[in-house]
Amino acid sequence: MEIQLKMISVASEVFSYKKKNPTAIPEEVFQHITDYIDQERVRDEKTKVAMIAAAGKAFEIARKNPGNSEKILLKQFLEEIPEILNNISEE
Repeated sequence: MEIQLKMISVASEVFSYKKKNPTAIPEEVFQHITDYIDQERVRDEKTKVAMIAAAGKAFEIARKNPGNSEKILLKQFLEEIPEILNNISEE
């Protein structure tokens, strides 16, 4: 459950950053997310991997749906969490 909460928080951070910086390139977004993960002091490697995977999926959702509100984007992201976790556990 904690991993899922961390994934949601990082996705929210992606959506917020993209809203404030709509022309940001992927490198800028992921640098911001890397800094965010460092600020959160996440030490568990599995949680870090899940957060990075979540950020990638959140970025993809935001890129494909630029006109949607953060609330709608987050709702779309929540539907993807089981698949993200499944993909991580397979690796």
